[in-house]
This record gives sequence, C-alpha cells and structure tokens, in this order.
Amino acid sequence: MSDSELAMLESLLVRVLPDPMGFLERATSELAGRLTTPAAPTPGATLFDVEPVRDDQVLADQVVLLAGALGACDCWGQDPGCPACSGAGRPGWVEPDPDLYREYVEPAVLRRPTEHATDPAPADQLISGGRA
Repeated sequence: MSDSELAMLESLLVRVLPDPMGFLERATSELAGRLTTPAAPTPGATLFDVEPVRDDQVLADQVVLLAGALGACDCWGQDPGCPACSGAGRPGWVEPDPDLYREYVEPAVLRRPTEHATDPAPADQLISGGRA
C-alpha cells in the first residue's frame, strides 16, 4: 500500500469514525484471529469467496454513517461506558462530516419550509451554524 493510499484511508477513518484508533484495534484483532485460525475448505471455494453481508450489519453501518453526518458518536451518547465519548456523543458532539451531512442530512433540511429565506443555504453554512 502506498503512502498516498494510507493517507486517504487515514483521512476517511478520521472523518467517519469518532474513534478511528479503537476501530483499527478491533479490526486488526479480528483479522489476526481469522488469519491464525485456518478455515475448513469448502467445496468450490476460491480466493475471492466472501461472506454475504448480513442485513443487520448493513443497518449498523448506516447508523454509523448517519452518526458521522450529525457529529454523533456511533453509540449516539447512549453508553456511559463508551470508550470514545463516555456517553456524551449525542448529535453535535463533534463537527459533522461535511460529505456525509450533504448526503444524509441536507436533503431533509432543505425540504423544510423556511420563514426568512427563499434560497436554501449550502451545506457548509448549515454545518457551521449558519441556519441549522
């Protein structure tokens, strides 16, 4: 992996995850466990066989993305024992990710009727406190 690829991965993890180091430690531990435990060969297995993604995992991933869009911890501030936020990670806990905000939050905000403005504010103004 090149330095630029690592930099891009680091940038993504820092933007999307409230605790990128914790995520990396969990992922590394899981990968190490899988690599040290040989799997039984399955008929028709190839190098590219992948476990199907479970519906609950897709939903959990979407919850994490929405938390990033709203500047919340992935526990949503509901877990006092959370190592990332200690239960303080409600929306607005950190600066929302601008790209995730534009994708998930801004469309809903722009659909709301406004009393004073006829022109919707761009996402950068909404995130920085211009209107939202």
